[in-house]
Amino acid sequence: MKKILLSTAMGAALLVGGVSATGIATPSKAEAAGFEVQLTRSGYFSNYVTSKAYSGKYDSRVKTYSLTNGYIKSNSSVDGSYKVYIQTRKNSKSTWKTVKTITATKNGTTHFTSPKIANGYSYRFYTVNAGTKKKVNFFMSWIPFAN
Repeated sequence: MKKILLSTAMGAALLVGGVSATGIATPSKAEAAGFEVQLTRSGYFSNYVTSKAYSGKYDSRVKTYSLTNGYIKSNSSVDGSYKVYIQTRKNSKSTWKTVKTITATKNGTTHFTSPKIANGYSYRFYTVNAGTKKKVNFFMSWIPFAN
């Protein structure tokens, strides 16, 4: 009986390990039942940086969504702050419009949430270092939450 339980547990562990090793599960984006649970972004910049556009297309029953539980961890050799603009647009031909401005500290953690964004709109983060142009390392995390 113990051998059967042990072999079943080992088989389940191999199955889960095989699925994550093939690239179905990635460490930067977790999914549950087709909904994105948490997204992350990291890197560094000295002047400004634009993120990729994230799609905000959900089921037709969803009218709006927002970015919740967001935080930015930063570190730099200088003190001060920089701006992070959350921008949205309806399609790839329209212009980006700023819906939220976040003042993030260069050394520390800054929390944020976004206003409601209409379903079908994409969003991006536009980060600007208006002060001393020293390198800033950052890590961002947020959860798109459909309302």
